[in-house]
Amino acid sequence: MTAALVSNGLATVVLTATLALSSVRAGLWRVKAARLPWWLYLGGVLGALSVAGTALAAPVLGVALFTVVQVCGTSVGSLVTDRVGLGPMGQVRVTAVRLVSALLAVAAVGVAQVGRPIGHIAVGMLGFVVVLGVCRPVQVALNGRITAVASNVGSASLVNAIVGTTALLGVLVGFHLTGHLRFAGWPGGWWLYAGGLLALVVTGANMITVQSIGVLRTALCALAGQITGGLAIDSLVPNGARPTLWVFCGASLTMVAALAAGFGRRRHT
Repeated sequence: MTAALVSNGLATVVLTATLALSSVRAGLWRVKAARLPWWLYLGGVLGALSVAGTALAAPVLGVALFTVVQVCGTSVGSLVTDRVGLGPMGQVRVTAVRLVSALLAVAAVGVAQVGRPIGHIAVGMLGFVVVLGVCRPVQVALNGRITAVASNVGSASLVNAIVGTTALLGVLVGFHLTGHLRFAGWPGGWWLYAGGLLALVVTGANMITVQSIGVLRTALCALAGQITGGLAIDSLVPNGARPTLWVFCGASLTMVAALAAGFGRRRHT
């Protein structure tokens, strides 16, 4: 949780510097003038939850398996999010191809878990990551709506970062007051603090692409890239959770699911 706050906090500090740009300030005024409903700002909260959940679950499952499991929730959540029209593109109907892509992603979860212990902790952690996956497309959709109003990705990113950092700070204060906050010290490598800056790039890219290709394709294409990076990290910098052949098979199925969603989007909408 502390790592998530540091990540979001650094992103907020960097984005605050963009207030020097008149275009960013104008975007913030447009958001304020629009008087958007409060729930549209929850994208920042969901983003903070995603960062904190990743910090908790990825070391347990391994980056590659974590990413594959997350695809399960993301696929289903993206279909629903597109269907109800939560994103800036409005409603995108559910087609057979899009359903197949979601089912392929679900199958990938089962394949990647073959040969791993299915104890209480494993099942609970898998369920938690699925929930994180469901939240991801909702976050992308809400952030996309804010970006459409602001007409500036910097303004929308700053709003997202401030909301997320505030939410995390509130949770950490609650943990501290109840005696549940554990802090093992700051990491030594400076590059470990770059996560928040990389998150800015990912969030900004999602805000832009969701405007034109919808929630499902945005989420699955991003996750396909994550899988490639996740397998590389687990293979080259092992932390006790080396990817198995089944994880590679599950990752391959997820890539197929992302491609299928892309074909379905071009043909049916």
